[in-house]
Order: sequence, then structure tokens, then C-alpha cells
Amino acid sequence: MTRWLVMVAVVLLLILTLGCSGRRSGYGFHLPSGDPEAGKAAFAQLECVSCHRVDGVDLPAASVATVTPVRLGGPVAVLPTAGELTTDIINPSRELAVGYRATQIMVAGHSRMPDYSHRMTVRQMADLVAFLESRYQYAPMPAPIK
Repeated sequence: MTRWLVMVAVVLLLILTLGCSGRRSGYGFHLPSGDPEAGKAAFAQLECVSCHRVDGVDLPAASVATVTPVRLGGPVAVLPTAGELTTDIINPSRELAVGYRATQIMVAGHSRMPDYSHRMTVRQMADLVAFLESRYQYAPMPAPIK
């Protein structure tokens, strides 16, 4: 009987843990904790500044600037998770930025963003994600006017 209660308690604990959500969900892949300042430096070093602007951050000018920079950070109705940001970096064509014409952000049906899989370390990824996470603020959508 005691063994059965322990097993039930463990299963309930797992269910509760898996039900947690938020920026750092209770399940799945997790990067090591990152340093936002090092992430800001990686953002510039990896030339992310050539295609992106980060809300409220002064970054060095890109060596080659794009015509339409994609804005990151700022107030949003749903905060991106670390997993979503990581996925957006390693698979940028999965979900394209909203509010831009396809011709502004795509080439041959794919995101203009280059493949960083051979140019970025795990440390840089963790720091970059920490930097980007720090730049988003929760801003609920206003209630519709009746």
C-alpha cells in the first residue's frame, strides 16, 4: 500500500511539473543560463545588427545594413520562451516575423537570416537568448471598445 501511495505521489508531482509554463517551461530542452551583456556583445559580433534592431538598445552599426531591419524586443502580448527564441535562431524559416512583406524578409521562400549552426557556440546561444529575453516586456492587449 505504501509503495502504491509513493508511486501516485510521484506521478502527481510529474503531472504538476509538466503543467508549469512560462518563459522557462518545466519540460523539454533548456539552455544553460546566459549572460545578457555577453549576449548583447554576441549579437553585434555575429552581425545580427545587419538585419535586426533591438528595442531600447544602442548597438554598433552593421558593416552591411539591410533595407528593412526586423525589430526585436519591446512590448508584446505573449512573452517568447527561451525555447522559442532558440528555435527562431537555429531555424529562422519556421515562423517568419509578422508585419513585414515576404519580399522584405525572405529569399527563395526562406528567411534571409543566415545559418549560424557552424558559426555560433552554445555559450553564445545561451547568452544571446538571455539578452533577447531581457528585451521583451509583457504588455497585455487593450480590451476591445464596445
